[in-house]
Amino acid sequence: MTSLAQHSESFEQIGNHVGILVLHGFACTTQSVQPWAEAFAKRGYTVKMPILAGHGTTPEDLYNTTIEQLVHSATAALEWLQERTEHQVICGFDFGGTIAQHLAQQYHVDGLLLLNAAYQLPAKMLDNVEAVIQSSDTYGPIGTADIKNPRATVYRYDKYPVALAREMIIFTKDVAAQSNRIQAPLLVMHSTDDHVLPPQTVDHLIATASSKEKHLIMLQDSYHYALVDYDAPRIVEQSLYFVKGIDPDRYAQPIEEKQKRKRRR
Repeated sequence: MTSLAQHSESFEQIGNHVGILVLHGFACTTQSVQPWAEAFAKRGYTVKMPILAGHGTTPEDLYNTTIEQLVHSATAALEWLQERTEHQVICGFDFGGTIAQHLAQQYHVDGLLLLNAAYQLPAKMLDNVEAVIQSSDTYGPIGTADIKNPRATVYRYDKYPVALAREMIIFTKDVAAQSNRIQAPLLVMHSTDDHVLPPQTVDHLIATASSKEKHLIMLQDSYHYALVDYDAPRIVEQSLYFVKGIDPDRYAQPIEEKQKRKRRR
């Protein structure tokens, strides 16, 4: 097992009738979203956190991966939840958030949580990728991890395959063009100082999504990898609050709790 694989393990827990799908970002590991999965599991939800295709091993595995395979690995996890729960909520970070939007456009889901996700790729990023494509290089450099907390660490690849990056650009544009198909209650959380995906890209989704319930929270104390940064507790708190708000049984008390209250009287 490589050191990277040690920080990228899938997670699943059978809990109540609400299923939570947690999707990590591009070229990084499940460690980047693990606080989400653990928090929901602790509250008794049914949770599925897959390793997306080509991730958690080596950049060479990602080189041999297509967008279709990435999406399929997320779709299979959602279908796993559909077989076991009555309601499903998708949480996506970074490019996992783009895939989450795609799934919300294709399937009925009961909630969509997006953290520093790609809605429309910024011009600077597109220019950087295009420069690598024009150079005929097989891989492009990932760069320094965008984390505000100097003591925090994120585990990820140090390079990305250019061919897959080209596919991602096309896929993200297609997802953005269909954002009006999103109808699920929506919570968007984005760092004001995200140097990978600037918050200006949020505007398109907020304006065009057909969701009747939309929430936008700007994170003031984190950079891109916010769930391992200073804002992690706030992200978890707001996520739990959001999911509780859309749970149809949120006011129902367990039978044993009702009996306890009755005996106290």
